[in-house]
Amino acid sequence: MRRRQAGFAVLDAMVAVAVVAGTLGAMLDVLADGAGRSRMTEARRLGLLVAQSRLAAVGTEVPLRAGAVSGVDGDFAWSVGIGPYRVGAARSDAGDLLLVTVLVRPRTGWGKTVELRSLRLAPAG
Repeated sequence: MRRRQAGFAVLDAMVAVAVVAGTLGAMLDVLADGAGRSRMTEARRLGLLVAQSRLAAVGTEVPLRAGAVSGVDGDFAWSVGIGPYRVGAARSDAGDLLLVTVLVRPRTGWGKTVELRSLRLAPAG
């Protein structure tokens, strides 16, 4: 009888080790997924900061006229496009309404493109 009980004890130990290994594997997967999501969130946050600063530069560093400008800021490539809000719209004495679009994307290929849009009033003239 003792020999049979010893065999069951070894089998119980093997099952316990398999359960612990499976649990540890699942925990490692969850941690790795969380770390990846954290990196993506941080990249998106930084991309939004770059986009906000480029949008704020329109009218000072970037001339407020139709056209496009692009550049690099750290790990991000950005472009600013400026064009009429409505093509063929009636002109106003206050100025032209322009649509400003800022696109920011990571240069390394990870993460998503950030896009901000705003309307600006260009001085008449």
